[in-house]
Amino acid sequence: MTMLKSKTAAVGVASAVLAMGATVGLAGTASAAAAATTPAAACGSGYTVRGSHSLGSATVYILRNGTNACVVTFKTGSAIGNSVEIGAWIGDSTGYSKADVGKYATYAGPVKENSSCVQWGGHYGSTSWYDTTPC
Repeated sequence: MTMLKSKTAAVGVASAVLAMGATVGLAGTASAAAAATTPAAACGSGYTVRGSHSLGSATVYILRNGTNACVVTFKTGSAIGNSVEIGAWIGDSTGYSKADVGKYATYAGPVKENSSCVQWGGHYGSTSWYDTTPC
């Protein structure tokens, strides 16, 4: 997981995460990725899905457990197991963000933030998306 400190807009953060590419992913996350089969399992006990967005061959999810937010991006269908890069990112209102990006077989993340207002998003290959949670 990479932590970025930036005062840029969400578009800038998303671009920065995409520009980092595969160098951001961690082997520990890849090992964990093989174990979880659902977004809730990836984020941990007490997290429930509060939103999602399809990226074509993957879906990015935001989950909540109180004020804790968690983001994961899961590959879907025939994309599971391929080597296409995927990523998940989350940021708070100060511009501080966390990302997990790599050529994972199943999913990227989890990335977590303790804040009721977060910017979140993900990508699959060249397709990316981001949003801000209502505060």
